[in-house]
Amino acid sequence: MPRAPRDLQAIRASVQTVGRLSDGLLRVGPLRLGLDAVFSWIPGVGEVYSAAAGTFLIVQGVRAGVPLSTLMVAGALMGGRTLITAVPFAGPAAADLLALHGVSARLIVKAIDRRMAGVGEAAPDGRSWGWRGAATA
Repeated sequence: MPRAPRDLQAIRASVQTVGRLSDGLLRVGPLRLGLDAVFSWIPGVGEVYSAAAGTFLIVQGVRAGVPLSTLMVAGALMGGRTLITAVPFAGPAAADLLALHGVSARLIVKAIDRRMAGVGEAAPDGRSWGWRGAATA
């Protein structure tokens, strides 16, 4: 189902926000930590948050018309991350090192950007879209 450029921009913004909240609130050296890292240490809560955030990202990707291949990769990354947290102590520690919600959100955002470039929409920062969906000055 085709979406208006304004709808795609709103979906893109929501995906970016969830990615940033999940895995990008705090930077500690090369690590980026967010709500996902905090909640992963609370039994049950981490899995619920991870699954909810992952589901939201996938649903938004579907709404934006993101290719199935991109959604499958993002879903596999986030599903694996959710399963990792079920392993006592080592699971949350490993999951904190893997910012997979953020990675998945970036994959979905890039797919939305490519779709927006295909309809000649301006980039969210006001620049025009260039070759392969990259924003140019």
